[in-house]
Parts: sequence; structure tokens; C-alpha cells
Amino acid sequence: MIANFYMPTRLVHGPGALTRLPELVRASRIARPLVVSDPAIAATTFYGQALASLKEAGCDVATFEDCGIDARLSHVDAQAERVRRENRDGIVSIGGGSVMCTGKGIAIVAPNGRSFADMTGVANFNTPALPMVMVPTTAGSGSEVSQFTLVKDETSHRKLVGGGPLSFPQVAILDPVTLETLPPRAAAASAVDALTHAVEALFSSLATPLTDALALEAVRLQAGSMRRSILSDDIAARADNLLASAMANIACGNSRLGLAHTLSLPLEARQDLPHAIGVGVLIPRVVAFNAPVAPAKAEKLAFALGARPGAVLADTVAAIRSALFALFDDIGFPTTFSPEQLPRERLAEMAEAAIPGLYGGAMPDHAVRDSDVIHQPGVRRTSVAQACAIYEQCYG
Repeated sequence: MIANFYMPTRLVHGPGALTRLPELVRASRIARPLVVSDPAIAATTFYGQALASLKEAGCDVATFEDCGIDARLSHVDAQAERVRRENRDGIVSIGGGSVMCTGKGIAIVAPNGRSFADMTGVANFNTPALPMVMVPTTAGSGSEVSQFTLVKDETSHRKLVGGGPLSFPQVAILDPVTLETLPPRAAAASAVDALTHAVEALFSSLATPLTDALALEAVRLQAGSMRRSILSDDIAARADNLLASAMANIACGNSRLGLAHTLSLPLEARQDLPHAIGVGVLIPRVVAFNAPVAPAKAEKLAFALGARPGAVLADTVAAIRSALFALFDDIGFPTTFSPEQLPRERLAEMAEAAIPGLYGGAMPDHAVRDSDVIHQPGVRRTSVAQACAIYEQCYG
């Protein structure tokens, strides 16, 4: 197999990194940025200081501070039109995953002149996105180093995935000061999201030694610092979590996301389940499903989590499960779905809806059968019936 590894985004990380924002914006050839954020972040001291520093450096700054829980198609398309109207030349996103996805969506749509809904899939646009500088305020999505963005169509309730090599951000600024005001519950959700990126990258059929190294080190950093990052004021732990989040996304950006994200997508779109809850609850079960075809990777994952692999594979899987559940319990993250989050009578519907996957697979041209395969790059081929069984295991 011929493998490719591509990561053009510049990372600037560590305490004090945010003070370099004006310099890095100028280096990205942005003079008239649209700064994208949300109401909670816009009220913080660090955001106000960042905005002031851009203005003091001579940037002509406009703001959009109304991002919601999800990046929304209406926001992306409307702000892209504003960018064109005001002749804005770049995007600065300061916020969590929805903020960065909103900013990236705007950066893609503005120079291409079409709705984001018309540019879903991989590399379905020709004009490069506007320059972007990303400042994550959660150690979670890793969108700051990703070519892809996820946008919700409020009308159809679909999650739209789009992006390509022309939509990588120019710079990601990782400063632990941005995590100081993050509530523990939100910090836990974002950290688990990042952890799932690393694990999915590891169990991908497109994984390489480069992506494995990044994924395993991201897991090790997260497992070793997540509790202190979320439950205390440990700046070093927060810095580790931010860096691990970016590393995890660099890994999965090259090896792609697998079965946990594929099975979570219909729950998010049709049940409004928060993304982190979906992938976080699924990931221990997906690891158990994948382990029989990748036992060596399961053993490496156990070590990275600080667990002891067993003499047989079942014991290794149990050790991974116990380590994940203990971590989730300690940071206040759920380990199961409720019947309201995933109604049992809708299991087959959700499994069928997962068939196209994240990357543009097609539904079968016949009535869906239990044996039909779900499109996803995980190491183990997965049928609709097997997906239903994985969902069933998530109740307890």
C-alpha cells in the first residue's frame, strides 16, 4: 500500500501562545478578518484581549459571535455572503468545535460562491478556502488542524461533512489559558471526543506507522492528564490535553474516522444526541468489535491507557474497557445510552442510516438487508446486523 501523510497547518502551542495572534494573523496575509466565536467565549477576558490585540495591530476586524452548539448551515452561508460583501480576507475562529467548523465553513463557501450544502463530500470545490487562524477553547474536536468541517442543516436535520486539501487552516494556536473558563462537563465531553479520534485513527485500515505513533501518544497524553486538566487548575495538564487533541486529529485526518463516528452520525442527526456522547459511549464497544482483527493494536492501546494487557485477547479488551470506563466515571462522562437517547425500536433504522458513512458512500439499490455493509474505513468489515448489536451493547 502506498501511504500519504499531509499536515500543512502550523502549530503554535504552550502558555502565552495566544499573545502571538496578531503576528500570526499577519503572517497568514489576513488584514480584514472575520472573527468567529460564540456568546460564552465572547464574554471571556482572553477573547477580549485577543480582539483588542488584533485592532491595536491595525487589523480591520469584524465579528460573528452567535455560534451555537452545532455549526449551522444558515450561519455559514449568511456569514460567507457577508464576507464577500465586506471584502473580508480571512477567518479567525476562537471557540470550540462548532465555532471552528462554522469558521471553516465560511472560509470554504465565501470564495466558492455556493451553499455549503452543495459542496459536501471530499474536495467538492475548486477555489481554496480563505486563510484561517484557529484558536481552540476546548481540548476536543481538533478541527483546528483538520481539512474537514461538519455543519448541521437545520431544515433537513442532516449533518453535512465537507472539506479537502484546499481547506486546511494556516495556523492553530494552542494556549491553555483558553481552557480556564471551560465548565468541567464541557471539558469532559470535548476531551472524550479527542480521545475517540485517536482510537479511531489507530483502528483504521488506512493507518500507517506515522498515524499510529501520533494516535498512541495522543492517547497516552490524554489518559495521563485528562483528570488533572478537567478537575483541577493544572496548566501543564491542560496544555497536554490541547496538544493531544491536535495530535489525535492529525492522526485521524490522515487515516480517517471509523465505526464509532459512523454509527454516531445518525444518532446526532435524528436524535439530536451530542456528538461527544455518541462517539464516547460507542468507542469501548467498537474497540471490542475491532480487537479480534487487530490484536496487536489492542495491546498497544491498553498500554497507552495505562492498563495491563492480558494473556489472552479477551482480557486485554476487558482491561481497555475498564480503563475507559474508570476514566469516564472520574470525569463525569456517561458510559451508556438511555432509551430516550437511542430508542430500542429505532436500532435498525439507525444502523441502516449509517450505511453511507462519513465519506460519501451510497445506499444499496435494493431494500436494506442485515448483511449489507456499512461504509467506513475501520479495520473490520461491519454489517447492519453487527451495527445493531453494537448499539444494543450501549445500554448497559
